[in-house]
Amino acid sequence: MTQPAFHSAYRVGIDLGTTNCVVSYIPISEHSNSNTPTLLPIPQVMADGSVQEFTYLPSAIYVLASDEIGKIDPVLPWRHHDKERVVGVGALALGQRRAGQLVQSAKSWLSHRQVDRRSAILPWASEFPKKLSPLEASKILLLHIKQSWNHRFTDAPLESQSIALTLPASFDEEARALTLEAAKQAGLNDLYLLEEPQAACYHYISDDEKLAALVDKKMLLVVDIGGGTSDFSLVAIQPTSAKAKSISLKRIAVGEHLLLGGDNLDQALAFQLDPKQISALSATRLAALVQQTRQAKESLLSKDAPESLNITVLGGGSRLIGGSQKFDVSRETLLEQIRSGFFPLVNCDDKVQKSDYAMHTLGLPYESDPAFTRHLAAFLQQHKAVIEAATGSTMPDAVLFNGGLFNSPVLKARLLEQLDTWSSKPILACSADEPNDAVAKGAAMYLNALAGESTRIESGVAHSLYLKVGENQFVGILPKDTLKGEPIRLEQEFFVTLGQQVQFPLYRSDDHIDCLVGKVRNQDGLHYISTLMTELDGSIDSQETAVTLSVQMTEVGVLQVVLNANNQKDQWRLDFSTQVSSSQESEQSDDSGLLHANMGQAEEHLAKCFSSAGQKQNPDLVKSLKQDLDQLLGNRDDWNLATSRRLVDKLLSLKSGRTKSAQHERQWLQLMGYCLRPGFGSADDLARVQQVVNVTKAGAQYDTAPVWGQYWTLYRRIAGGLNLEQQTHLFKQFSQYYSPTGQRSRDKMKALTTKSSDDLIRLVGALEGLSNEDKVTTIDWFLKRLQKTSEPDTAWWTIGRIASRHLLSGKQEQRIAEDKLFPILEVTLKEDWKKRKQAGLAAVLMSQVSIGESEKLSALRKKVASKLKKDKCPTQWLERLESQIEINSDELNALVGESLPIGLRL
Repeated sequence: MTQPAFHSAYRVGIDLGTTNCVVSYIPISEHSNSNTPTLLPIPQVMADGSVQEFTYLPSAIYVLASDEIGKIDPVLPWRHHDKERVVGVGALALGQRRAGQLVQSAKSWLSHRQVDRRSAILPWASEFPKKLSPLEASKILLLHIKQSWNHRFTDAPLESQSIALTLPASFDEEARALTLEAAKQAGLNDLYLLEEPQAACYHYISDDEKLAALVDKKMLLVVDIGGGTSDFSLVAIQPTSAKAKSISLKRIAVGEHLLLGGDNLDQALAFQLDPKQISALSATRLAALVQQTRQAKESLLSKDAPESLNITVLGGGSRLIGGSQKFDVSRETLLEQIRSGFFPLVNCDDKVQKSDYAMHTLGLPYESDPAFTRHLAAFLQQHKAVIEAATGSTMPDAVLFNGGLFNSPVLKARLLEQLDTWSSKPILACSADEPNDAVAKGAAMYLNALAGESTRIESGVAHSLYLKVGENQFVGILPKDTLKGEPIRLEQEFFVTLGQQVQFPLYRSDDHIDCLVGKVRNQDGLHYISTLMTELDGSIDSQETAVTLSVQMTEVGVLQVVLNANNQKDQWRLDFSTQVSSSQESEQSDDSGLLHANMGQAEEHLAKCFSSAGQKQNPDLVKSLKQDLDQLLGNRDDWNLATSRRLVDKLLSLKSGRTKSAQHERQWLQLMGYCLRPGFGSADDLARVQQVVNVTKAGAQYDTAPVWGQYWTLYRRIAGGLNLEQQTHLFKQFSQYYSPTGQRSRDKMKALTTKSSDDLIRLVGALEGLSNEDKVTTIDWFLKRLQKTSEPDTAWWTIGRIASRHLLSGKQEQRIAEDKLFPILEVTLKEDWKKRKQAGLAAVLMSQVSIGESEKLSALRKKVASKLKKDKCPTQWLERLESQIEINSDELNALVGESLPIGLRL
């Protein structure tokens, strides 16, 4: 792709920030010698209707409700502006009053892969009907910037200027594509995408004195912590001329995308006020409160900070903090939170911790470990080899701090203290004088460098890229550090399907993996990014054709794959800046799909139901919980993995509220079991199951059959995620009632009347990890009981599950041995399946087709088939019995619709 053709009078840098946007510009003129960027004043409507100019634009959009339209009349100095939304400083002020109408952190939402970023979901968790998508919110911010510019420079519209738009270095291809799409929707079609840490570097090295200080250094660490994200990058420094003392810079490593920034400190400060009440606040009220704690944080961490501050919390619709209340916020308490939680001094080889910290309160999936220092240690450890090769030590010898968080000298000093404890010699601290403005100014200077007017930082592709070409087959298409605009050609032939929708799943690799172009590897060390879906039409009649690939990262910063047909006529260009799918059809990193658009409201509903403050206000809400959730999220049979597991996380955070009443406990257990089944299949399920075990190990708190029924059902549903010790513990609980000793105990039999015995019996059938001895013993106990006609059919269902030839875990070595199975099956065949249908089902489960089965089992299956017909059992039982396919754990994944074929095949 050629560089965009600009007819521009200015070079413009736009920092589209999580918290604030800033715009800078440099005139392009032979008469102008200035290379110093100027900040653009941006007009903004205030809460009182007046218009003021600021050199920053808060990334906040207030959507007017129908009763406000006409009363609040935003009048900006340009024509055709939005009359239904207020952007910037005024939006924040109005949002204090009606938090459910304030959209914030659009940039973080744009990178949130578990939501549909084209869907109107913001403000998250709000019941306000006029919502915005993260994509539209980003467009609105850029449109306001464009209109501000065009009002000031009427003869040089922004769309005709040379523009660099910044984004986190860790943004993946899909987040970059969506940022570019938002810009195009705002009318900015031609621009460059630039990584924020690089922009900060450009700003820093624009000062000759600061540049000279780097001449004897080898490696610069850039730590960029803004409002919503943290970015770590490494830049290699090499001398180009000893005489001129000039250097060249090359970005060699980029960290993971970390959703951890100043916002997290603001939330932590909010929770200082009154943890119990604040944890029950709605997400929208909490967002409004965090606005105030952000201002308090900035004051308390400034140079001449007071010891404490007063915050007035306005009453909200939730009334969980009624009326207005005043709170004291202590500087010392905040500093202790920072020292222990956010910037603890750790060892250089400390690992990032998994904890329950991750706040979903504001909807975004913040990092579960809030310690910036541990994330930084992990980044430096990951790139230890390249650092040692450059510096001869384990640490970079210079660090550049950037981002709003480093407005605070306290935080800068704390992080430098940590770096010095890791380093054998002092590290040069390079501080950007204007951390709020450095990225925007550096972006304009980057355009100077592109024009050859200043030092350019060499940077290629941040991570190696791969395309999926088959089941566990991935071909390397673009190695890490490949320069922008440099084409890579793959020599071998691939095949593509024509005339129907196909998908091209894109992956990136860990940095230690060498990407060999055209070589196919498995998925180890690869991470899903996004899926491009398209239909390829050609001039030939056949359904598929052979192609070769040409790949490049364009100068603009977009991945482009060109498919060249062997017929020399057809060519298809796949731009991963367009058509990148955000739909549920796209392949997700854990096949979990997207969170339901109403998930935020569902979480709020659970908080009202299970938080102590919510229970005081809505004591009867639990009665309609099931219907309310179904209304918000649709039929629960259609809930996907992402939605289900998010509900689990919310229920665990509200665990203390489950004991409010028997009904609360029953509903909590029921919903937990439903959403966490089968106990595995999603990231962190092991930790979730362990938390559930810890919370419920004392048993049901209310000794009633309905509560115990849901208790046993919960464990039956999540049994697949229980280890052997946990399964054995449950078997012992069952045995105390159903062993011969338990059956003779009056006390045990009396206690069993409230224990929902049928559900306890079903539970044992799900404990696939039990020893063969325990399984056979249990079946013996049940067969003796089933000799009585009064014994319910449930025991037959459990026998079928215990002795099944197909285990849900897929661990077929855990099946009971065939010689133990035959006598059980013979007994089952003697039952009357018209009267005891579950015995027929048990026979089906015990005699299904299985790999390596004996002739005797095959013969018994024929008897079972004959009896199924004779006793008129359900036809699907016979289909299951006679199926030649051994069903495995894939049965657990209910697939909705058809998945598209892979577009590229070997």
